[in-house]
Amino acid sequence: MADLFQVIIVANNVGRLVKFYRDVLGFAVTYPESEANLAQENWVTLKSGACQLAIHGGGEVRTSGSVILSIKVDDLDFAAFDLKEKGFDVEPIYEVAPGVKSAKLRDPEGNRLSLEQHS
Repeated sequence: MADLFQVIIVANNVGRLVKFYRDVLGFAVTYPESEANLAQENWVTLKSGACQLAIHGGGEVRTSGSVILSIKVDDLDFAAFDLKEKGFDVEPIYEVAPGVKSAKLRDPEGNRLSLEQHS
């Protein structure tokens, strides 16, 4: 069976999304090697665990799709608090399954995210 290698988000503003995923969520930029002016880039990749996140400044942007990026965190209460402090609208934390808590939010371009803590 194949492994999921990369998730690509098509963006209106590559720089804004890179700042969110790098500076707010802590993903490291893997391409381009120089981060001098990422707002001018059309393709940026970030290390996000086993699967790479790519932000592509081209194509048709859709924010009403059925995809949700699920991001595993160690401390959901802190992550939700921190994101609220940074001005993001984070929905209340709830238990989605035994031992799994989640909180939903949207990135700066409206893509849906689910922060999840597994105990």
